[in-house]
Formats: sequence, C-alpha cells, structure tokens
Amino acid sequence: MDELQLLRDFAGPAELPARDDLTRKRAELLAAAARLRPRHRRAMWGGVTAAGLAAAIAAVVVLAPADEIARPIPAPEPEPVRILHAAAAKARALPDVTPRPDQFVYTKTRLADGRENETWASVDGTHDGLSFVFGHETFVAGCRGGKSRCVPHPAAPADLPTDADAMLAYLHKSTYGEGDTLHDLGREVVDLAGGHLRPAVRAALYEAVAKVPGLVARPDAKDATGRTVFGITWNSTTEHGIGNQDEFLFDPVTFAYLGSGMGAVVSQGIVDSVRQRP
Repeated sequence: MDELQLLRDFAGPAELPARDDLTRKRAELLAAAARLRPRHRRAMWGGVTAAGLAAAIAAVVVLAPADEIARPIPAPEPEPVRILHAAAAKARALPDVTPRPDQFVYTKTRLADGRENETWASVDGTHDGLSFVFGHETFVAGCRGGKSRCVPHPAAPADLPTDADAMLAYLHKSTYGEGDTLHDLGREVVDLAGGHLRPAVRAALYEAVAKVPGLVARPDAKDATGRTVFGITWNSTTEHGIGNQDEFLFDPVTFAYLGSGMGAVVSQGIVDSVRQRP
C-alpha cells in the first residue's frame, strides 16, 4: 500500500499557507515537542504508523520551506557604500529637469574661511559665463563660432552614462593629464557632482564612487558652513607623490550632495542669464 498516496487522498489538494503562518506553526510544533517528557516522546513515536510518520515528515517539510532554512544571511554593506547607495536611490527619485541650452547653472559655494564664490556656467558650454572667485570677477567665454582650439565644457553635459560600471569607466578617462590615479578620479567626481546632472546620471555617479577602493565614512563630519554632514573620503596620491584627501559631502537626511572638501554648496539652480540668482 502506498502510504503517501493515502495521505494525499485523505488531505486532498490544498494551497500552502502564508510564510508567517508557516513560521508560527513550526514554532508551535517545536514547542509542543519540547514540553513532552522522554517517556511520552518514546510512546508518541513508537505508536506512529508509516502513514503517520509520512504525514509528520510532510508537515515538517511544509512548515520549514527549504529556501527559508538555507537562505544565507547577506553581509552588511560597509558604511560608505551604504551612504552612497542611499544617495543614489534619493537622486534617482528626483524629477528629471532638462535645462535649455541657452541657460546657465548657478552655483554658490562657501569656503572654510567664510569666503563665498559664485559661478554662472553655460548649460551647453557655448554661451559666455561669469564667475566671482576669491573676490575677483572673471568673464568665461563660451566656445562657439569656429574658434580655434576651442572645446565646449557644458555645465549640464548630455549623454552621460546611467550605469555604474560605464560611469566608472568614464571617470577613469581623466581630463587633467596627471595619469589614471585616484586623485584624478576625485577631481572628476567633484566636477560632475557640483554641476547639473539628470537623476539617473547622478545616481550612477554615486554608485560608481561606491566601487572605488579605500572609502571611509565620516558620519559626523562638518562642512564649511558648520552643517553636520555625511562625509565620504578616500586617500589618494598624485603621480608626483603628493598626498591628497578627496571628500564628498551629503545631507544626512535627504542625502543631497552638499559639496566637497574644497567648499560647501549653499545654493544652486538653473537661471536664464548671468548675474541672475535662483
């Protein structure tokens, strides 16, 4: 006689209960077994028929799904990686605002000594911008009209990678001519993060930085304005052997980018003309 078939005929078709019910029933079964004295346990198991034993085994199998027992516990993310991934998730949820090519990205930063700098950078790099840096007003010519040896530097670059690996490869194509070092990479990240990026691009930037080795988190860092921020740092060295510590700062609640070790971003937005402020 097939005891398992008898069990199927007796029980009939049934759907698996919810996972919470499975966990609770398994705990009740184990607790009941623990309360039995050894003599009673022997009597209980001694009187179990083959069909009953098959039913008990089936119940245990149902109550303890294999994937629940064998599922490995994931290792926690390192703190700097957790912060960067949280910043990426927040960035990806932001509205996608595309500025017009003739507009400007306005940025105001503050240094540790209290001085403030302002820049109006052309969205597409072809319009004339302006900057107030260290108290000096500087005209920034746009690249247009067939100027020789002219390369536009858009403040809101288009067609940047939206994938972390592709973004990391893009960052390694240094524009600073100092070699493929972490120092160069840090400068690239500061340049991009301080400008206007589409949400998917900004998220990819943070996820790419999360792949950089040697990251250190400073959850109680302060920026140049005195705000408490999350700081992400890594130690790097230029090709000339000069030590440098790059740092990227995030709001501890919104995870918005708040600047770098070179200065805190206190205001930023898209404007229609130079000298206009958001």
